[in-house]
Amino acid sequence: MKRAFLILALILPLCLHAQEVAAGLSANQAQVGEPVQLMVTVRGARGAEVPEKLSVKGLQINLAGRSTQFEMRNFKMSSTLTYTYIVVPLFEGEFSIPPFDVNIEGKSFRTQVMNLSVRGGGQAQQAPGLPQGSQIPSGPPPSSADEGDPFFADLILSKKKVFVGEVVPVELRFYFNSRIGGQVGERPNFGGEGFTVQKFSNAVKREQVVNGTNYTVFSFQSAITAVKSGTLEIPEASLEARLQFPGKMPQGFDSFFNNLPLPQGMFSDNRDVTLKTKPMQLEVLPLPKDGKPEDFSGAVGKFTMDASVSPKKAAAGEPVTLKASVSGQGNFEGMGSPVLTGDEGWRSYPPTDKFQSTDAVGFTGEKTFEFPLIARQDQTRTPGLRFSYFDPSTEKYIVLTQDPLDVNAKAGGAAAPAASGTPAAAPLANKPAPTSSPASTPDVTAMAGGASSWTSLLVRKEFLIANASLAVAWLAVLLILSLRKFTRSRAGLELARRKHLKDALGALQGVEPTAFYEKARDYLILRLSNGGDDLDTAARIDSSALPPEIKASLHQVIERHGESKYAAGGAPPPSAEERQAVISILKSLEASYEK
Repeated sequence: MKRAFLILALILPLCLHAQEVAAGLSANQAQVGEPVQLMVTVRGARGAEVPEKLSVKGLQINLAGRSTQFEMRNFKMSSTLTYTYIVVPLFEGEFSIPPFDVNIEGKSFRTQVMNLSVRGGGQAQQAPGLPQGSQIPSGPPPSSADEGDPFFADLILSKKKVFVGEVVPVELRFYFNSRIGGQVGERPNFGGEGFTVQKFSNAVKREQVVNGTNYTVFSFQSAITAVKSGTLEIPEASLEARLQFPGKMPQGFDSFFNNLPLPQGMFSDNRDVTLKTKPMQLEVLPLPKDGKPEDFSGAVGKFTMDASVSPKKAAAGEPVTLKASVSGQGNFEGMGSPVLTGDEGWRSYPPTDKFQSTDAVGFTGEKTFEFPLIARQDQTRTPGLRFSYFDPSTEKYIVLTQDPLDVNAKAGGAAAPAASGTPAAAPLANKPAPTSSPASTPDVTAMAGGASSWTSLLVRKEFLIANASLAVAWLAVLLILSLRKFTRSRAGLELARRKHLKDALGALQGVEPTAFYEKARDYLILRLSNGGDDLDTAARIDSSALPPEIKASLHQVIERHGESKYAAGGAPPPSAEERQAVISILKSLEASYEK
């Protein structure tokens, strides 16, 4: 009796385990004639009824076989059946495999729609492998030599050659032999120098056959952005997992249990493992100088622009909002706003921006910029818009323009109308003449300088004030001309440059952390290349007689600026200690030039 209860305790969880059906394709894209596997996974059941073939025009879909797997977790047993179909595309096009029924012990489960995109390039052929309609008999699991690797990982890069600032989608895939159970970490560990990483999407789980072995695949999607040119080393990505490997019956069980036909994999061996991808290299090219627009603000990708204005009618002093929408694929986090054109009759303010992603990693979407505008004069058209970006596919700069939009905006600052109920001032001609006092005697001493007396022009107050004002104006003109001549001279320009350098260096103490490296880079360009770009400044650093450690620190300033400007996810703001270290390096650089 005691043994009977133990047997029931072992078998009952298998019967009570929840039933579940999932279906998926090993790939969503294929060429004509290239086989793709469709796998139906049934959990919590000993058997199921599935169709022998599926009818989809343009696809040949036949059942190839079935495999069975048993697993014990916390003394709860579960079984997994995998039915494998071979899908052979017969011609090019977009195909949808409709839902079909899977019957388990009188219950009907329905699969989801599966889509397959087929490209040309191959020739239709019969499905390889077993003859049509044959099945792989279920039985004990194959030996380790036949079952394939227990787990492995792969890093998929969409491109191997990119430009600085270009967003590159990546996918991390972690494969686990379907005989293995367990748990995986929520996010992979991935990162390195010279590039930034977008946030990871939630894991997508699917079944896939690799070299004849069924695997459970966890896929994480993200995107990376290179911030400096050259050969970029992409280090390995890793994922922690706790796996349950099939094990043997523990020692101490008596011969009765040894003689029972217990399912393979009933007992498990728990292990903590780390899956790692292989390191890769990425070739990163600098953005070209030729054809670079003056208003280029760092956008790299492929974009379109649209615009709207609201309200279309505005009273004096009332603002209107010009909305520019930039959509497409690229580094939305690193791009600047479009610029206004023909805005002389408007008072404009810095735009606000908002990004709406259409994928899981922020690679595609739409970014909107809203410009508040107030008319200086009556306007019937808004300013135009101009947005430039670099297209990596054509390796050219593209400039998008938007024509002015119709609007009716009154000028701000116009004189307010008289308040309602207040009479307007009467014309001067209708103003009544003042009445004279009768029998009054004029006071002669009070009339000096008036109509009844005469004073020399040279001593009149009005004459002295006018001449003094004229003299001051002439002196001011002479002073301005002298200052302008001096400021345009070499000595004046050098003095202004020194003051600008001193102010720029001093301003680094109080600048916001997010703008620190931008201001530090501006100081370097002014000091070393007098208005050049990053490449000119880097060349000046290399050719200077500065110590190697200072050169390395100055190069790092340029690189960190590139991260904050071009990186899709942005760079973390520097700490207070990091800012002080950079300021000390820049001060030592300034001191070396003053000697």
